[in-house]
Amino acid sequence: MLRSLTEGGVEYVFANFGTDHTPLIEAAARLRDAGEADAFPTFVPCPHEFVALSAAHGYAAASGEPQAVLVHVDVGTQNLGAAMHNAHRANAPVFVMAGLSPVSDAASLGGRDNPIHYAQDVFDQTAVVEEYCRWTKEYQPPADPDEVVRRGLERTMATPPGPAYLSFGREAFETRVPTTASRSPRRTRPAGADEQAVEELADRVQEADKPLVVTSDPVGGLADNGIDALVSFAEAAGAGVVERSPSALCFPRDHDLHVGFDAHDAFEHTDLLMLVETTVPWMPAETELPEDLTVVQIDTDPTKGAHPHWPFRVDSTVMADPAVTLRAVAERVEAPADTETWTELHHDRMATADDRVASHRDNDRLTPAVLSAEIAEYVDENTTVMEGVVTNRSAALHQIPLSEPGSYFWRGGAGLGWSVPAGIGAKLAHPEKRVVSLIGDGGYLFSNPASSAIAATNADAATLSVVYDNESWEAVREATRSQHGDGVSVASGVPEGEYGRSVDLSRIASVTDAYTRVVGDISSLEETLPEAIETVDAGTSAVLDVRLDE
Repeated sequence: MLRSLTEGGVEYVFANFGTDHTPLIEAAARLRDAGEADAFPTFVPCPHEFVALSAAHGYAAASGEPQAVLVHVDVGTQNLGAAMHNAHRANAPVFVMAGLSPVSDAASLGGRDNPIHYAQDVFDQTAVVEEYCRWTKEYQPPADPDEVVRRGLERTMATPPGPAYLSFGREAFETRVPTTASRSPRRTRPAGADEQAVEELADRVQEADKPLVVTSDPVGGLADNGIDALVSFAEAAGAGVVERSPSALCFPRDHDLHVGFDAHDAFEHTDLLMLVETTVPWMPAETELPEDLTVVQIDTDPTKGAHPHWPFRVDSTVMADPAVTLRAVAERVEAPADTETWTELHHDRMATADDRVASHRDNDRLTPAVLSAEIAEYVDENTTVMEGVVTNRSAALHQIPLSEPGSYFWRGGAGLGWSVPAGIGAKLAHPEKRVVSLIGDGGYLFSNPASSAIAATNADAATLSVVYDNESWEAVREATRSQHGDGVSVASGVPEGEYGRSVDLSRIASVTDAYTRVVGDISSLEETLPEAIETVDAGTSAVLDVRLDE
């Protein structure tokens, strides 16, 4: 089983060990003793399962390669919680393994030998995570473990990619079974559009005066993020590009044709809307598309089968690899449309962002925009930003103009706390890069910060975590103001948006030797941020708790 993971391309097992893992622990020890430590993945001990799966997610996002997670029976499976949701929604290839309670009452190898084994015995452990998985299975001998692992990894990399879940009992892993020569997991993905579809798309694009692309996920998938394909198409077609709730960098944010992160304002200008690998291209309650606007979809998963409700209008659908298809269309477009509208929108957006920072600085206010602008000073082509700041996301997206493939990732789902442990995985995937994790104060507490700090130390993966601290669950307040602006709760300041008194959140990471500081004003930020960067670059993690002005 361990050898099969390595042969399938897994470098790390992010593990929260339990009594159900004894066969794997012994097998690893025997391989090390035989001088074959390289025959199986490196174990990274993670004191909490959310941290383990988020780190594996971060590695998979940054590398395109599936990684493994090891958790303890039903309770460890439940602790995966929001991290499993995120991996599912972000289409992150992760291979989760979980032990089962032993089945035998007899004094047999692997059988029940602790009262807890009766408490851990549940009717359907897999059901806890089944909806979020591309594949689930319980390993039962005499099945070939190599083939089971190969099949699970193959499903993580199918289209759409995502989590797989393999459960096993101790007795099963103690049973000797014959194995066959292992095969590599396949990577499967739709081909590019056929010739007729490409010609029809090219004709539509050529006829359009202001084509607009809305995208959320890299158009090239795991192996090739496809940014160059989208850039080539946009330039050939004269198309503006909107990154709507991006899970990764889809288009260079300093490019003249990047028109922002909300398509609402751009809709009034376009006459051809192209939805390319996007799940929520607009908010139906806020946007009414013109009836004469043509909407074309190019997507590997156009009907969004994992979503119970998907109400977005599409006039023409092409189920194909978007990167291959866009490259083919770009070759057939004879001349680009006039890009003046899109470049004006781009430069207006950039100017507005700069003016906002200047205004806040003039008033000596340490706002999310100012903090993001300061962080941008330390972001270069060898930096990866893991973003999770929720209500301050707009500031981070606008003030940190990333342009390099693999320079930005977001959790993809609703589970807060992801960016800090995900940074561990991103750092392991690319040790040469500086990794900066952005997170809100509420999200930081969800990240299991002590466990994240310990796991980062175990992995020797130093990252910088910056906490955008507004001392509240601001999303709760915003939602309440939106729905009940004249209500009693808003009049009293939405007290349910508070979760406790002010504390130094960075100190949690001092369970390790991490550099930790509280920052309360701009001058302190300008002094502390370079120190934190220097510390991280030297191999020690850093956490900054930045107290923001409203």
